[in-house]
Amino acid sequence: MSQQPDLDPRHTAQPWLDRRGFLRTVAGGTAAIAAVSLLPAGCARDYPQAKSAGIELNSLTDKEFAIVRAAAEALLGNAPASADRVAAGIDRELALAGDPMRTDFKTVLGLLEHLTILGGHVRRFTALGIEDRLAYLRGWSRSRFKLRRAAFQAVKSFVFYFAYIQPETRPLTGFAGPWPERLKIAATPVDFGPIA
Repeated sequence: MSQQPDLDPRHTAQPWLDRRGFLRTVAGGTAAIAAVSLLPAGCARDYPQAKSAGIELNSLTDKEFAIVRAAAEALLGNAPASADRVAAGIDRELALAGDPMRTDFKTVLGLLEHLTILGGHVRRFTALGIEDRLAYLRGWSRSRFKLRRAAFQAVKSFVFYFAYIQPETRPLTGFAGPWPERLKIAATPVDFGPIA
């Protein structure tokens, strides 16, 4: 006979909800966000990826587009998805979603670009080679800091979603495409008769 799980909140207290953990998380997150807000936006000439791909940005800056593109290159490996199209899709989605999602994601990108020193690198994220970028991202995924783990999950989720909705990745997923692409339904006019 199986036992019912103990649902008494006193017995299921989670260590990450204690006062000290909460204060540590808030203080660390606030300090990181404050640091990112002080960073320069970056010159377009330092981040030419969007312009060279002919992409008109709606939400991201040239710098932020370059960071997303660099993350996509590292995370996707040799998957048949375009890093430019992934970054452009994220830009469009953030423009539609607006704040607070847009502001939060932009903060994550700033942290990703400039906290490479935590991964043992002296160069910015976008200046690293693909293997170093991937190792740096893996470090974020295993970090003891919840902020870094959550930031990694946000970037990874966006990149994978916009990569795997591209038609080029359908052979990997086995997705045949949406039904309007597979079925041709002829349009038939309908006569409803006279309208009174």
